[in-house]
Amino acid sequence: MRFVSYPPQGHGPAGHQPYGPPPPGYPPYGYGRPSTALAYVTAILFVVCGALALTLAIVGWDGTSDSPTMLLGLVGAAFTDDLTGNVDFAISATMTAACTTITFALVLLARLEFVRWILAVVGALVTAYYVYAVIWVLSHDGGEYIAMVAVSLLLWLVATVLAVLPATGRAMRRKQSHGPPPSMGPPGYPPRY
Repeated sequence: MRFVSYPPQGHGPAGHQPYGPPPPGYPPYGYGRPSTALAYVTAILFVVCGALALTLAIVGWDGTSDSPTMLLGLVGAAFTDDLTGNVDFAISATMTAACTTITFALVLLARLEFVRWILAVVGALVTAYYVYAVIWVLSHDGGEYIAMVAVSLLLWLVATVLAVLPATGRAMRRKQSHGPPPSMGPPGYPPRY
């Protein structure tokens, strides 16, 4: 006869989840409360994106900047010849995107779920523009001026991807109580109906 010794129900090996269901009146076993760090990292990254865009708009304020790299980093700079012929449109679009992003990113620090989606939409629009801008600059033989466009594209893309991750959504949630369900009585007593 062979004896197999299993650990008793509710006690697993050290460092692992317990075996069997949780005792009555307790929530199911889980991984614990998610960290809020990803929500704050996303907000800070959007603040950085907005600050960079605002810096680009201030540097290119009158359109006479000595750095074509900085001017090409403006949101809408690829459309200036088609729309107005000057960089006023790009400066306005950049300042609008920057101020909107900074405002909502600071509100995101309060971990409001709807703000995450607003920033995701703004980030997706700006990221889509920068993808177009990279193609436009390279197709007009401006490879030596693409640095700021590429940096902006990378920052906006990472911030937008972080905003739409499910883990960021879990990090946005407020603390929830983990007590027994309201219909359960104290342990050892039958449930209340």
